[in-house]
Amino acid sequence: MDIKFDAVAAKQLIRQMDWYCFGIQKEARDLLDIFNGSDEWNDQQAKAFQNNIVEIANDLNKVLFFESDYIRTFYQRVMELGE
Repeated sequence: MDIKFDAVAAKQLIRQMDWYCFGIQKEARDLLDIFNGSDEWNDQQAKAFQNNIVEIANDLNKVLFFESDYIRTFYQRVMELGE
C-alpha cells in the first residue's frame, strides 16, 4: 500500500481547523455577551443560568486550547513533510 502526502489537502485542512477555532471563539464571545447582560434579569434562575454559561465558556476555552495546540503540531509536521 502506498501512502502519498498531499500538501495542498493538508494546508486546506489547517485552514478549516482555523475556521473551526474562529467559530469557537465567536461562540464564547456570544455566550459572554449574554452573561454580561443577564445581571439585569429579574429571574430566580438567573444565577444558575449564569453558572451554566460560565461552564460552557470554560469548556469552549479548553477545546480551543487543545485544538490550537493540535493545529500547531499538525502544521509543523506538514512543513516537515513538505521540505
